[in-house]
Amino acid sequence: MRLLISFLTACLLVAACGDGEQKVSTATTAKAKAAAQGPAGVPAVRTKRLDFASCFAEDLADEAAKSSRCPSFALLSLDYMSSECSLAGGSLQPRAESIAWSLDVDGDASAEMLVDLTENLDCQGAPGVFSCGSLGCPFMLYKKRDDTWVELGTINADDAPGIEVLPAADGGYATLRGGCTGMLPCSELTHYEWKGGEYKRTWIDFKGHAVDVAPGGLMKLTQDAPVLDAPKKNAVALDEYPVGTAVVVFGTARGAPYQFVSPCNACRRGFVETAVLTK
Repeated sequence: MRLLISFLTACLLVAACGDGEQKVSTATTAKAKAAAQGPAGVPAVRTKRLDFASCFAEDLADEAAKSSRCPSFALLSLDYMSSECSLAGGSLQPRAESIAWSLDVDGDASAEMLVDLTENLDCQGAPGVFSCGSLGCPFMLYKKRDDTWVELGTINADDAPGIEVLPAADGGYATLRGGCTGMLPCSELTHYEWKGGEYKRTWIDFKGHAVDVAPGGLMKLTQDAPVLDAPKKNAVALDEYPVGTAVVVFGTARGAPYQFVSPCNACRRGFVETAVLTK
């Protein structure tokens, strides 16, 4: 503390610390951002391993050839999606370029696949048949075991494009982290942990505040209340809402009597005191 006071005093006396202050400030900001983001992760990589156009090719009559180009999860989904599209009066067609990501979640050097089939397939003539609303459709995470693919869990559409594999113990399934469609720094980072044989969304880092995911469905405000950027009374109000406003509860602030909520799909998420919410 004495060294810091002496340094600041010297700066004021000689009026020559402008550049130094900028460097210190920049370094401090960088460290703060790094701390908020947590450990560095390995980002998922956009891949062209999935070729949905080949699945539709007429010359792939041989089942062995088809299976080599189309993973089992795609074949099952194609049958279902084709049927649903036909019922809606449309025709299922692959998009020009496949959209999928590869990542290694268990360190075995064999990439898993993260894919949203609705991004790869169009129902021409009935485009809304596979719509998942403003939040988008979830991405499915698959791992190949022997000759088939098994599902490891689902990843929210907003988290998937920027998903990262965090460091993990050898042989264990890594925690996955994503959010803000991959743009960093990100104010909301969601963590997916390996639980009971599948990945589950467990906690959210919202501006450095931990939220334990515990979906509470819809709740209503019992009084006029702000949605805050932190789980404390003197936090900045992101917006104000009147009594009776319905909010979606995503989870509970860790160590504080606040819920992490969103009043609507297009609204900013934030914290509301638990005491002002009711079913």
